[in-house]
Amino acid sequence: MKNGIFQPHAVRALAGRTLRWYFESPSAYVALFVFYLLSGYLFAAPLFLLKIASLRTLIEFAPLLLAFLAPALSMGLLSEELQSGTFETLATLPLEDWDIVLGKFLGYAAMHMVCVAGLLFYVLVLAGCVSPSVGLDWGEMLGTLLGLALVGLAFGAAGIFASSLSKNQVVAFVAAFLACFVLFILGKSASLLPGALGSIAEYVGIDSHLENLAKGVLDTRDLVYFLSLIAAFLYLAVQRLRARRF
Repeated sequence: MKNGIFQPHAVRALAGRTLRWYFESPSAYVALFVFYLLSGYLFAAPLFLLKIASLRTLIEFAPLLLAFLAPALSMGLLSEELQSGTFETLATLPLEDWDIVLGKFLGYAAMHMVCVAGLLFYVLVLAGCVSPSVGLDWGEMLGTLLGLALVGLAFGAAGIFASSLSKNQVVAFVAAFLACFVLFILGKSASLLPGALGSIAEYVGIDSHLENLAKGVLDTRDLVYFLSLIAAFLYLAVQRLRARRF
């Protein structure tokens, strides 16, 4: 190793390069447009049709939208480097595999946080619609946004791992979506499974952890769950890159 597990200056440089790549890529704008279009519908439907000032519908289905958005934003982070041959150039530089993976992930994370920040608009709309005497449950609102941020980061880490598996971005997208969808559907189906299987599915799936955050409950077990998912997928991506060097 050069400087331990990774080199901070190299990670920052790669993260900045990745973030610039997003703002120069039309596909990123298309993915964000579709996400905001669908999430806007999920937000507006209960607000204007049912007169419910809540993000509940958003929290129910936004993770499924993120299961598409995160792979779309992360599928090319490594596969494009592998396909174009620029990964070989990176491999000859004094960079560790952790430098590459963390740089790509932090660039994605910055873009994802911009995406989540855009959802603050919905909170402001709710604040304007709700009577001052009633007020908003800010714990629920901010907890929901934090939950969506963590889900997107975990799904993005899965996308980076999938991107390390193939030079084909379509293959990377499908693999990432399947991994994200499994995490999504496990939480939805936990109540249908018997005994220990149901408990395992409930913990492995994202639903129960996201539900706690959406209630404004900040439990360290939920934070550990999401951070563990992120760390596991990034570790697998590093191992895959190391295997490519040999």
